[in-house]
Amino acid sequence: MRLFKKAVHRPIATVSTRIVAQKRWLHKNQLEVGMYVEMLDKPWSETTFMFQGFRIDSFDMLRQVQDACEYASVQTEKLARISTGSSSRLISAVK
Repeated sequence: MRLFKKAVHRPIATVSTRIVAQKRWLHKNQLEVGMYVEMLDKPWSETTFMFQGFRIDSFDMLRQVQDACEYASVQTEKLARISTGSSSRLISAVK
């Protein structure tokens, strides 16, 4: 009589890291210094900004964005660890 089953060898899943870009709309009170503003809830021609899309690099610029709009579309990036054994299995993500 056997007490133990024969061990099954499975291939070791390797992990790769990828940068995942995400776009989302935020209320002006959720904006922070360092965020990249991609779009506003109004035409750029109605604002004082010279460029369409910019990084908020100071508190003064943050205040200007908050005065100019109610919502802003921001682009964020995070580092994701993904198992190569599965194309959709996310192991962890860091903001």
